[in-house]
Amino acid sequence: MIRLSSFFILMFLSAEYLYAHNEQSKDLNQQAYQILQTRCYRCHGGSAKQAGLDVLSRANLLEERGETGSRFAWVVPGSVETSTLLDTLEPGPDSYMPKQGSPESKAMTDEEKQLLVNWVKAGAEFPVVENRSFISEVQILKAMRNHLLSAKADDRTNIRFYTLTHLYNNPSVSELDLRLYRAAFAKTLNSLTKRREVFIPEPLPETGESVYPVNLEELYWNRDDIWAEILSHYPYALKYDYVKDEELQQLWKDVSQFSGADVPYLRADWFIVTATQPPLYHLLLDIPQTLSELEHQLQLDITQNFLHGDLARSGYAKSGVSQQNRLLERHSTPATPYFWISYDFLPRRARGDLTRFPLGPVFPENPFNNQAFDHDGGEIIWSLPNGMQGYMLVDGKGNRINEGPVDVVFDRSAVLGTPSIINGISCIYCHRDGMISEFRDEIRHADAVGGKPREHVLKIYPTHEKMQSLTKGDREIFMRALEKVTGPYLLVGPDENKNIKDFPEPIGKVAEMYFRDLTPQQMALELGIQETEILQAKIEANRELLRYGLGTMIQDPPGTLKRDKWETREGTSLMQDIASELRMGVPYVSRQPIYE
Repeated sequence: MIRLSSFFILMFLSAEYLYAHNEQSKDLNQQAYQILQTRCYRCHGGSAKQAGLDVLSRANLLEERGETGSRFAWVVPGSVETSTLLDTLEPGPDSYMPKQGSPESKAMTDEEKQLLVNWVKAGAEFPVVENRSFISEVQILKAMRNHLLSAKADDRTNIRFYTLTHLYNNPSVSELDLRLYRAAFAKTLNSLTKRREVFIPEPLPETGESVYPVNLEELYWNRDDIWAEILSHYPYALKYDYVKDEELQQLWKDVSQFSGADVPYLRADWFIVTATQPPLYHLLLDIPQTLSELEHQLQLDITQNFLHGDLARSGYAKSGVSQQNRLLERHSTPATPYFWISYDFLPRRARGDLTRFPLGPVFPENPFNNQAFDHDGGEIIWSLPNGMQGYMLVDGKGNRINEGPVDVVFDRSAVLGTPSIINGISCIYCHRDGMISEFRDEIRHADAVGGKPREHVLKIYPTHEKMQSLTKGDREIFMRALEKVTGPYLLVGPDENKNIKDFPEPIGKVAEMYFRDLTPQQMALELGIQETEILQAKIEANRELLRYGLGTMIQDPPGTLKRDKWETREGTSLMQDIASELRMGVPYVSRQPIYE
């Protein structure tokens, strides 16, 4: 009896030990994942752009890299010595990751680094996440139809929908990435409207927070047939009038009829990346063709403000976007709390030396034309009614341009894979925290001009402290709006008390993720096919699909497809052609775009 009792006690203690050990392991896995998310993900996540590393993808961390004979993996479960990630995080002063000077470097502790060492020793497992149930096209159309039926009849023709369902259905897309997609969508909408109140998109029920209705009238997008113009650029439009699935066919007809739209919904990730670039960026935000027209819109007269000294300037020799001189100029108007314009220059400009020519630009009424610079373009930033920012690029004559010439300004971040500054998205990414304050005037104390010109220089080039105070105030306006817009998606759960600055800039992060090469799994989900193997079997059995160059999708290991090829259009896109060949929908081809 005693021995039997001892046996049961031993069994009980063993079970207790195993339970405690498992709980401890779960806790370690969760803590490690949280550290990777908060300390590494901003630079090494989503698209894995930096060093090819996505720290929230265990497969990516464990993948072998390098040439034959010098293979390595970021993490080798159980092996601290061969896990390259840990080499970068050596506790102590020799650590070179997180990057010195970054917010993460200041925040990360040696205790956190040691926890990652313990995590690798224990097997480097990720915390188990709840599987997301697949959401079909039928399900999202049902949710759309129900929403339209619940809306007032007069509102229905203004209601459109945006979906993230193909991303929600993808198990390799993390919960944090989904939150960033939602935040990017909200930021995009609020960066493209003159609405005074912040607009927070609310998801439809039963869609896993992956489908969002938008009222075009509320965003002031119900003018000039804007939806038709958006559709003219859209490479994923399918109609389901003639599919075999009768339920899908009827739901499509209902949603299309109630909304009055040929295609009533779009993929939100495509919209985020495309609508923040010209021509849609200019169209949706109603940005005029010239600087003078924008001045009229915003009740501003730059020339008169210059003559009266009613502005604030700061000039310096080198900036983050140019190797030449740059001048920043700030105005305030009744229509907006702030308006900034830069004056930028080509190399070796005779009148591009701001210390000698600080009182430009040249114009007939300028009493200081002998001391006036001659510039080649500029960037304009102003506060939208809801506190977000609008952007415009102009040439030296004040005409709107789509991108800045790289010999004048360039994008160091290359958010779209190009050094060209693209109006809208490049500016949004660069000004993630609003106005940038890392500049110091070099003109006020240069003493290169005297007399009346010197007096005017002192009047319009304020002290560094005054300029920084103005910049700080403008940045605070933007940051308050940004937190209202993105906070509902980012400041949740374990991240509830974080600073909004601690997250990656969401639109730029979505752009990075969007343009990575497509795997067969991503292609299948973007076509609405749940199982990758089903798509691969269809490709193997269909000569027409093989002619599209999809044979690489069925090789071992499978290849990938460039996003540009997926979207390339000759009337229809490759995605539409494949969907048509698989009898999964009829490609919708709208008129040619007017705005280019």
